[in-house]
Amino acid sequence: MLVACAPNTFQPSPDAFAPWTHELRAEQPDDAYAAIYDLDQHHIVFLGARHANNVDSLTFQLIEQTYDAFDIDVVLIEGFPTAKGPNAARLIAYAQEAEEKDGFQSRGETVPAVLGALGEGAIILGGEPDDIEIKASVLAQGFPEEDLLGFYTLRTIPQWIRQKKIEDAGDAQIFNLLPEELTRNRNRLTIAPTVLPVLADWLQWYEKINGKPLGEDFSTEEAGPLADGPYGSNRVAAAISRARAEHLHDLIIERANAGETVMIVFGASHFMIHRPAMTATFDAPCYIGADMVEAANMCLQ
Repeated sequence: MLVACAPNTFQPSPDAFAPWTHELRAEQPDDAYAAIYDLDQHHIVFLGARHANNVDSLTFQLIEQTYDAFDIDVVLIEGFPTAKGPNAARLIAYAQEAEEKDGFQSRGETVPAVLGALGEGAIILGGEPDDIEIKASVLAQGFPEEDLLGFYTLRTIPQWIRQKKIEDAGDAQIFNLLPEELTRNRNRLTIAPTVLPVLADWLQWYEKINGKPLGEDFSTEEAGPLADGPYGSNRVAAAISRARAEHLHDLIIERANAGETVMIVFGASHFMIHRPAMTATFDAPCYIGADMVEAANMCLQ
């Protein structure tokens, strides 16, 4: 009797994730890079992007070079939920309708990643959990619903500042924006109206968790997932980061076990968090760097 050789069955290693700390952030390369894992007949290409809008950036170049060097089967994209399914019309339209002007692509590296996948005939998937999945994970990590709802609302403040909707968190306009955002987040997380029911409750939550009233001294760092950061909100952000990491890790393993060559296009900090778990599951990468010709020579044996 002939017995077929079973394919590799890779197992997840979520306990090996590295916490995002000041020390780990200091170790992160200054620009984009790629880590390649050789799985015999297929590969994983984890492209650690430096979020970019310039089409001449190293991030854009690495995405293009990866498609040239490797036969990609599936691409996992940051910022879009996996639950929308493969080749989601909204994600494809987001890339196809993007406008480039004078070498500036306002929608960033998602555009070349998606358009390159379409040209390659690869499957495109969002690499993010949905909000309810994040909620379940954060609550399981011991955080109450008010911390999750509070943080979802807090994290929008840096975005409003970048979009120039407010000058800073001391801008009076913020008190017109916060109630609507609080309601929107309560709905998306299916949290009862008794949790942080009005703006005053949210402001009280903010002062309690970060030890100061909301004002012009607000720092965008308050929305970051630094496990050793100075703010209570950093701990909530780290719990959400953990939920995202677990989801992406499981998705990578699922596609690797299907015998596919997988390209992941996420911010560089994500690979720093994932690296020890990836190595625990797939062994050490065959290449880390920013030269995809060299990567192909080293990893395509």
